[in-house]
Amino acid sequence: MRGKGYLALVPLVVILLLVEAYPLAYTFYLSFTDYATGNFVGAANYAQLLDIGYFGQAVATSLAYALSAAALALGIGVILAFQVSILRRGKGMLESVLLAPLATAPIFAGILWAPDGVWDDFNTFWHFVLGQPYFNPASSFFYFPVMILSDAWEWAPLIMLVSLGIMASVPPEVYEAAEVSGASRWQTFRSVSLPAILRSPVMQFVVVIRFVDAMRTFEVPFTWSTWVSLPQAGSPVDTVSLLLFKLFTVPLYNFPIGEISAMAIALLALTLGATTVLFSLLRRSR
Repeated sequence: MRGKGYLALVPLVVILLLVEAYPLAYTFYLSFTDYATGNFVGAANYAQLLDIGYFGQAVATSLAYALSAAALALGIGVILAFQVSILRRGKGMLESVLLAPLATAPIFAGILWAPDGVWDDFNTFWHFVLGQPYFNPASSFFYFPVMILSDAWEWAPLIMLVSLGIMASVPPEVYEAAEVSGASRWQTFRSVSLPAILRSPVMQFVVVIRFVDAMRTFEVPFTWSTWVSLPQAGSPVDTVSLLLFKLFTVPLYNFPIGEISAMAIALLALTLGATTVLFSLLRRSR
């Protein structure tokens, strides 16, 4: 019987090998070869990354984007959870409305918050109603925070749901004791619910997963790329994923598969390293 149970796992193992292990192993192999000639070049492709200025810029952009987006989603999600928790009526309806961004495609979030989306309407109101001069949403002072905000707008509802679940797991006696002592709802949330949320292993795991997902983000920077610069490598909104896409699709760069593969492996290593550090810091905060 036990052997039959293991046999049932064979299709799953085969699928994982085809979908995950083989592409990763092949990418690793390509990162050590010259794709045009098929010759083994060792670490030359990785050494080349040190001479590519826009790769370092893309790494910095990815790290800043991922950390900021995860932190902002956490903050907004916790605030939304507090607002929902203090409602007497209509909690279900409000939760459904707030969950709408989570059901949208990431590319939609980028389009919605792009200069010709929400900000075009706001610019019109800002100029014609308030009488203020037009502002440029594609300026360097503006676009990066908005990109982070668009990412947080989409994923904060997930943080809200997890926060509400953690708050529900706190023993009712704790809230009753706070109420008897005369604490307001905000004081109870700040002293009881918020520490429980931030110290919860579940929330910390969700935040780390959100960070990992943001490290490989593509859709939002892709929609902004045409607004802040030409669609070429070295754009100030280039994350590593977007940079890989540009190098792969723009003929100008002559299809450098070896360097692209090295960048992909470097992104994987960077993400794993940053995740390990983040997990370690979060464990210490418990």
